[in-house]
Amino acid sequence: MKNILVIIDTIENRVPSSGFELISFAEQLAETRSLNILVVIAGGTIGEAAEKAARFGHTVIGLEHDSLIHPNPELLAQAVDVLIDETNPQYACFQHTMRGCHTAALLSSWNNTSCITAVESFNSSGDAPVFRRSLFNGKINIDLTPGPGRAVLTVLPGAFAVTDSGSSPKNPGSVEIRRIFGIDSPGRPLGICESPEETVRLEESDVIISAGRGIGSPENLDLIRAVARLFPNSAIGASRIICDQKWLPYAHQVGVTGKTVSPRLYMACGISGAQQHIAGIKGSQLIVAINTDPQAAIFSISDYIIVEDLKKFLPLLIQKHEELYRSP
Repeated sequence: MKNILVIIDTIENRVPSSGFELISFAEQLAETRSLNILVVIAGGTIGEAAEKAARFGHTVIGLEHDSLIHPNPELLAQAVDVLIDETNPQYACFQHTMRGCHTAALLSSWNNTSCITAVESFNSSGDAPVFRRSLFNGKINIDLTPGPGRAVLTVLPGAFAVTDSGSSPKNPGSVEIRRIFGIDSPGRPLGICESPEETVRLEESDVIISAGRGIGSPENLDLIRAVARLFPNSAIGASRIICDQKWLPYAHQVGVTGKTVSPRLYMACGISGAQQHIAGIKGSQLIVAINTDPQAAIFSISDYIIVEDLKKFLPLLIQKHEELYRSP
C-alpha cells in the first residue's frame, strides 16, 4: 500500500493551531485512494507533540534537531527527503504557510515532482484525484491533477476541519522519535522576535474593522480608525497587501500568514477576499463586507453585503451613529 506523508513542523516545539488539519485532509484523501498515513512531526524536542498526533490513530515519526526548534525550511526539507526515499509516499503534504511552501518547493525541485499549492478541496473522479485551488483573489477556481508519480501538496489552513481525536474509536498510533544526524543545517535560526505592537490584540477583540487594497491610499486609514472607535473593544485589521505596502505593521494582518480571528463583528473594507484571508476570518460571528466589486469573493461568506465606495459609505455610517447616539 502506498503512503501519504503528512509533515507538521512546530514553532518552539508547539504545533500551530491548524497543524492537525493536515491529518483530516490526509484521512479523506487516503480513504479515496487506499493510502496509508504516516505523520511526521518536526522540532527540537517533540515527544509531547508526537503523542498528541498519535491520538488520531496513525503512525507518527518525530524528527528532532536543535535547529528545528524555530522554523528552518531548508533543514526540514533535507530530513523529509531522506524519509521520502525510505517510505516512497504517493503524496507529501504540508500546510500552506510561508515555511510550508518553502519546504514543498525545495522537495518538488529536488525530486522533479508535481507541486500543487493552496489546496482547498479535492474530488476523486478518474484514475487520479483532482485538487482545487483559487486564483485572482478567489474569483476563479482551478482544478489540477498532478502528473504521474509522486506529488507534493500544500493545504490551505481552514479548508479541512480537525477531527475530534478524543471521540475516535481508533487506538493511538505508534510513535518513533528520530534524532537527526549527518545533515548540516544551511542556516541556524537564532530566535523569534515578537512584534513591537503589543497593543494589537486582534484575537481578543469583539469587533475588527479591516482594511484592504480597496481603501485606495494610506490616508484613508483614518476612516477605518474612526469606524473602529465607534465600538468598544475593537481593533484594526488588514489584508496582507496593506502590510506589505507598510501602511500598517504586520501585527494587524489577518489571514493564513497573519492571525486567525473570531470576533463578534468583522467588517472588511475594500478587501476582495483571497482564500488565505477568508480562512483567517471564518470563525467570525458576523461578517460585513464593503466593496465596489459586486463579484468580490468575500461576499460569498458575508452576512451583509454593501456594494459601494467605502469613502462614501463609512462617513455616512459614522454620521448615522452620531445622530443615533449623540448625547442629548
